Amino acid sequence: MKGVAMKWVIICLGVVSLFLLGCDSSIDYAMKMYMRDSTDRVEILFNEGPVHKGMKPVLAQTFMDRENMERVLSFITKRPAEFYKCGYSGEIIFMKDADRALTERMKFNIEPGCEHIVYMFNRELYSRKISKKGLEFLRELHDRVIKE
Repeated sequence: MKGVAMKWVIICLGVVSLFLLGCDSSIDYAMKMYMRDSTDRVEILFNEGPVHKGMKPVLAQTFMDRENMERVLSFITKRPAEFYKCGYSGEIIFMKDADRALTERMKFNIEPGCEHIVYMFNRELYSRKISKKGLEFLRELHDRVIKE
């Protein structure tokens, strides 16, 4: 009887562990579904240098088509990233009806060793790694827009 009880305990612990490990994935999925449903415009902005008070970022790209908005969302991986203290290269703004009052902002860094994107969802702050294709796209866009 002890063997059967022990098996059930191990199975239950395994299920609970899988559930807890999968929570971040469900957050990522929920965030992406929310963005898909409540966004009709995406803007990518870059900082020209260290961010100073009053300094405005440069608008680099605007997408209003579903395909490119999906592509931008695909840059955000499910892999957690550290909350680096590197500053940010820019931000991605998701808007509804081009109404700046209904926006979601995500700040990102594309510098080697600091690559990540940070966003708020359900009142919690998340930091995720940016996909390889996302980094390539953002770096190429940065180099076209920001002349250093």
